[in-house]
Amino acid sequence: MTDFPFTASYWFDSQIATSPSLSGAQFADVAVVGGGFAGLSAAQHLKSSKPDLSVALVEAKHIGFGASGRSAGWVLSLPPVHWLLDDFDDPVRLDDIRWTSQFCRDNIVQLGRWVADEAIDCAWTPSRHLLAARNLLELAALRWIMQRYEAIGQRCEFFEKEKMTRLVGYPAIAGMAYEFVSVQPYRLARGLRQRCLDQDVRIYENTPIKTIRSTSRGVQLIADDGAMLTARKVILATNAYTHSLMLGEEIPASSTQHTYMLATEPLTPDMLDRISQTRTPFGDPALSFYIGRIVENRLIFNGIDRASRVTPEDDRHLPSFIKLHKEMLRRFPFLESVSLAGAWGGAVLQTPSDAPIVRRSKSNPDVILNIGYGGGSGVGMALLSGQLTTGLVLDREPVDNDARRLRTLLANSRFPRMGPVRAVFGVLREMVSGSHRGQA
Repeated sequence: MTDFPFTASYWFDSQIATSPSLSGAQFADVAVVGGGFAGLSAAQHLKSSKPDLSVALVEAKHIGFGASGRSAGWVLSLPPVHWLLDDFDDPVRLDDIRWTSQFCRDNIVQLGRWVADEAIDCAWTPSRHLLAARNLLELAALRWIMQRYEAIGQRCEFFEKEKMTRLVGYPAIAGMAYEFVSVQPYRLARGLRQRCLDQDVRIYENTPIKTIRSTSRGVQLIADDGAMLTARKVILATNAYTHSLMLGEEIPASSTQHTYMLATEPLTPDMLDRISQTRTPFGDPALSFYIGRIVENRLIFNGIDRASRVTPEDDRHLPSFIKLHKEMLRRFPFLESVSLAGAWGGAVLQTPSDAPIVRRSKSNPDVILNIGYGGGSGVGMALLSGQLTTGLVLDREPVDNDARRLRTLLANSRFPRMGPVRAVFGVLREMVSGSHRGQA
C-alpha cells in the first residue's frame, strides 16, 4: 500500500476554533511559548499558584497541534524510560526512581480527578497496557521488563499462553500488563486550553515566534509578522519545534524523532474480537516498538522511532508508513481488505538520557526551558511539568521540595552506559531460567 489518507492528526476536530493572533506590542508578567501539554500545564499551574499574575500563552498553530494532539493517547506513570536500565543494586538510585514513578502516578491520578470534576470530554480511561511476547526472546525480555517495573513500584500481572487468546488476537506465548491511562489527546489539550482561558490566561494562536531576545524591559518575543510580546519571564515549551527559534544560545543536546500512526475505518464486531476480545490496549517488546488500541471501533496502530526533522515531508514519510502498515497486517492479516481512515506522524524532542530539560537558560535566567518530552513517558511527564516550572518562575517560599527534587534528578540524569549490557545479560538470564522452567 502506498496511497495513505494523510492527515495532520486523526484526533483533530474538522473545525478548530482558535484565539486571535498576537498583534502590536503586548506585555505579560510571564509568557509561555508552545500550546502542547507542557505549555498548558505551565500556564495552568502558574495561575493556580498566583492568580493575579499576568500570563500569556503563544502558539504557532493551534492548541494541541504538535505531538500532544497527535500522540497515541497513552498516559504512563513512568519515569524517563532509560532510567529502567540503571543499576537497581544501588539503593539510593532505586529509591529516586521509585519516588519519581510514584510522583508521576499521583499527579496523573490528580489530573484524572480534575478531568472528571470538570466533565472534560477526552475519553480519560484508566486501563492496562498488555505487552505480548510472540517468541522465547520476547518472553525473556518481557520477564526482565516486568522485574524492572515491579522494582520501581509499578503494579503488573503476568499471563500464561492460555489466557492470551482473549487478550490479543495474534499468536503470543505469554503477556504482561501494567497500569496506564488512555485518552483522546487532542480533546484533553482542548480541555486544558479552556481551563487556561477560565483562569484568564491570554492565548494567542496562529502566532509563530521567530526571535527571542533580552531587553531592558524584559524578554521580548518577536513573531514572524513583527508583533511583539514582552514578559518578565518566559517559559519555552516548544519541544520538537525549539530548533526553529533564534534563542541566542545552543539548544541542549537533543534530537528530533518521529513516530507514526494509522487509524482504520470502523471494524465489524467479529474483527474487533479477533484483535482483542477484551479490547485491551496491546504492544510487544520488540526492538522497534508497535502498540495498538481500539477507539470508536477502529484500530489505532502506532510505531517506529525515526530520526527526523520537523517538516511536512517527515510527517508523511512514505517508507515509514509502508513499514507500519506491513507490521499491522503481519499481526492482523485479516485487516488486509480494511481501508484506512487516517495516517499521520508527530515529532518529539528526545534527549540522550530520555529525561526532559527543565531549567533556567544558561544565557538568560529569565528564560526557562521546559522541553525534551519524548519516549514512552513523555505525555505523562509533560502533563505534570507545570509543577516543576512554577517554582523556577516565582522563586517562591516555601519551596516545593518535591518539584525541586524532581528537577534535580532530571538535571543529573545521564544515559546509563552499562544499561544495554545490563539489559542483555538480564534477558539472557531469563532465557536460561525459562528453559529450566520448560516454558514454550
